[in-house]
Amino acid sequence: MTGVSAEAKARVEALLLEPLAGLKRKRGRSAEDHDKAMERLRTDLAYLTDDELRAMVELITAHAVSTKGVWPDEGFIRVWAFDLRKPPAREATYPPSLMRSEMGDRAVAEGWAVELYAVAKKFGPPPPPRYMQGKLKEEAANNAHRARVIIQNRDAGRATEGELAWLAWRAAELKEIHEIRAEKKGAAA
Repeated sequence: MTGVSAEAKARVEALLLEPLAGLKRKRGRSAEDHDKAMERLRTDLAYLTDDELRAMVELITAHAVSTKGVWPDEGFIRVWAFDLRKPPAREATYPPSLMRSEMGDRAVAEGWAVELYAVAKKFGPPPPPRYMQGKLKEEAANNAHRARVIIQNRDAGRATEGELAWLAWRAAELKEIHEIRAEKKGAAA
């Protein structure tokens, strides 16, 4: 999650980390490692709302009661945050990385990128297996046909608002996918 503002990090600090300041770091973990973990949490949990950050304080406190006031593993904190709400797709690491991968390359070339991106945002890792990829390709073919019909209906003045909204959503998803992939090319240059 790159590009998190200082204000967003300060909000995580004020609503999550400061209320838990009395917790002890795990035995055997250096102060430097603990501080690095807290910095990662400031960045990676910035997508949570104020209420969700307060809920995280309760979750971490409940865990700390059973561990005599020790911070839970960073992984547990991330899982709990993910259970509250998944990060937005562009802020999450997995969906954009999948779209920049070899599978993303194939999905774009073969016309099932929107469907792959939707699955990545909804379910997260791991990447879909071959069988699921075949299903996504079928869904993509059906959606491409649907898009052609809606465009014909739009041009004839018969498209419904729902159809036009779906078409706009699909176009926005494609645009986002191309922006993500352009970031890949920009990083490679």
